[in-house]
Amino acid sequence: MRPLLDQQPVSAIAPPPRWRGLAFLLAISSVYLALLLYVDRDTGVLSRLAELPGSLALCAVLVSGSFAMRYQRWHCLLRVQGYEVHWGEGLRAYVAGFAFTASPGKAGELLRIRYFGNLNVPPQVVLATFIVERGQDLLVITALGVGVSALIPAFGALAMLVAGSLSVLYLATRWPWLLQKMGAIGDRLPFAWGRRLASFLIAGVSGVSPLLRWSVMLPGLVLGGSAWLLIALAFAALCSVLGMHLSWPQALGIYPVAMLAGAASFVPGGVGTTEAAIVLMLTTVGANMDVAVTAAIGIRLASLWLAIVMGMLAMASLEIRPARQCSRSASAATESAFDS
Repeated sequence: MRPLLDQQPVSAIAPPPRWRGLAFLLAISSVYLALLLYVDRDTGVLSRLAELPGSLALCAVLVSGSFAMRYQRWHCLLRVQGYEVHWGEGLRAYVAGFAFTASPGKAGELLRIRYFGNLNVPPQVVLATFIVERGQDLLVITALGVGVSALIPAFGALAMLVAGSLSVLYLATRWPWLLQKMGAIGDRLPFAWGRRLASFLIAGVSGVSPLLRWSVMLPGLVLGGSAWLLIALAFAALCSVLGMHLSWPQALGIYPVAMLAGAASFVPGGVGTTEAAIVLMLTTVGANMDVAVTAAIGIRLASLWLAIVMGMLAMASLEIRPARQCSRSASAATESAFDS
């Protein structure tokens, strides 16, 4: 199967240089560490977490399992578009994107363009896959959050924002004139970086259409839902160890809704806002403030910061030993999406 989009040079739509991302990550990490030390003065959260190595290790294992499921979805989406990569090499390229996951909308994960490029996957294909991945994640976490919607007064507004964004994406893939109109608006943006960003996004959206078939969407939603359930279970297990007994809707919904709130805040990685949302919901259902803070920071260390560490290690390994050029055509697989 021939790729749907003509290949453009990676440099034309590549993300910002990695040194900027590293500087940004260093700044975010420093701010988070400073806030953590400040909070620890009153709550003793660090000493409390130090007493839970086994629980945090279990959370890390469950979260790592969720990463594997998310990559399997990514791998299958690439096959649908006509690209099949070696599973292990693709996993390294995928995980490397987590190095800059603490960015607005997780856009820093598009570092994968560099490493999947070494596997002969064009930038537009990586971007289209990223857009569908984000869209499916938004659907899943919104669905999981319905059970705790009463704990977040703005949940209805968040759900409407998600529905509106995904509707615009879907209509843009079905109505070429709408996509052209969006491109024309992007071309009139006042700053050059804004025009480049708009062009970048339009290039990705134009390749999304074949990924929106139900035969592709349903398996992707199953994998995405399973991945998020693993993280929700990790959060529920941590809360249980800390003495909080949550109902199933609360156990499965609090962390996904907090992630949604963090994304809506446009704070890079939802740093601080996601933790605040977790604490707000846990205290609303009767948890002690100090325990709620411990749960919030614990699950973020075992998810966001674990992902960043894994991403940095994967990125370093790819710089030392680049991914093999072992990509091959997947035309035989494209007619049976997600075929094993």
